[in-house]
Amino acid sequence: MKQRNRIRTLRGSLDLPARAGGDPLNTARRNLILDDGRINVGYKVVEFKVFSNDMTGGALNAFAFQCHLAMGLDITAALPSAADNREIAWACYNTGSGESPSYFDLVDPDHIVVRDLYLILPAADNTIASSISYYIMLEEYDITDQEAIISIIKEESQDVDN
Repeated sequence: MKQRNRIRTLRGSLDLPARAGGDPLNTARRNLILDDGRINVGYKVVEFKVFSNDMTGGALNAFAFQCHLAMGLDITAALPSAADNREIAWACYNTGSGESPSYFDLVDPDHIVVRDLYLILPAADNTIASSISYYIMLEEYDITDQEAIISIIKEESQDVDN
């Protein structure tokens, strides 16, 4: 694996409708990288941040959500789980009435994205229409056929150690 000395960033936002107290939590997903058929080019996520577009924490915008990056889409209903090989980064944001925002983010350094990368928002607790933003920094790599195969096996959540 050889780093190409190229840094890529992905950033954008997801709009969430207001929800009443008894309504289910909002969910969302976005495909950020599409499989282009080039298995010898891979990306490593080195930074993943999420935040509300309104960070004031006033009484009307108490807001909490969690997101994760995954290399497979069939886990959209699940809450984030480090036990799933397809999940490679996790982040959450929380602000309550009059409180300062709190953040958490973690990126697994042992991955290479060869095919698809999804941003998954399994649960957002917002009482007014809200927008969340994301920022993802990627390093680009040239990879061998063997490294690509290992990454694709991990994307399918297979165990490459046994």
